[in-house]
Amino acid sequence: MKFLDICKKASFKIIKIIHQNDTTLFDKVEKGFGGDVSMKIDLIAEEIFIKAFKKYGNIFSEEIGFLDNDLKKTFIIDPIDGSFNISNGFPYYGSSVALKNKKGQITKAFIVNLATGDYFYKDKKIKIENNLFYNKKHTNSLNEMILFEKAYANVDLCQKLGKHNIKYRSPGALALSLALAHRCKAVIFKGEIRDFDIAAGIYFNNELHIKIKNDTLLIAKNKKDFKYLSSIVF
Repeated sequence: MKFLDICKKASFKIIKIIHQNDTTLFDKVEKGFGGDVSMKIDLIAEEIFIKAFKKYGNIFSEEIGFLDNDLKKTFIIDPIDGSFNISNGFPYYGSSVALKNKKGQITKAFIVNLATGDYFYKDKKIKIENNLFYNKKHTNSLNEMILFEKAYANVDLCQKLGKHNIKYRSPGALALSLALAHRCKAVIFKGEIRDFDIAAGIYFNNELHIKIKNDTLLIAKNKKDFKYLSSIVF
């Protein structure tokens, strides 16, 4: 199984559908397994990934839940990460897939920004950050950005960060933000922590400083930043 190639092909299929400019793709259809109301594009993207991976393993996805194919491996899928963004034309939405072996360990991860084509891949041997459409060259970064996902639902924590004059942005797609953690000062999330939201992103940057406690997640590149933000966030 060529995991990366399959993920890329599935991503191209989803991007092609998105670019049809069919507004019915954003029609709300039902509540998915993860508890959020699904849109038509969520279900279409999920079906694309299911067809791509079902012969290789079980599926655990945000919309359908656990699909038991009586196999040893499991694919953890978030078909559309950032549904609100995609339905409003904000170019920060994507898909993520993590491969879990029979021991319950993540061994491969893929995250893609379907708006820009940027993708992130990691397995036990390599870590890749590239683009579906061209060979990407990265600009320098000061690594000063803090991403706080779901800030709108955590006013108390926003106020704490404000008291310490900490600037942050809340772009609205957790898997993408976690995949970018190595280019940021930190990523913060407070809310329901679900495997299909974090599995791929955490694995991609698992060499960074990470803490997950109850409903709060913090990941930071620098140990000093990690300790300082931990004292505020937790």
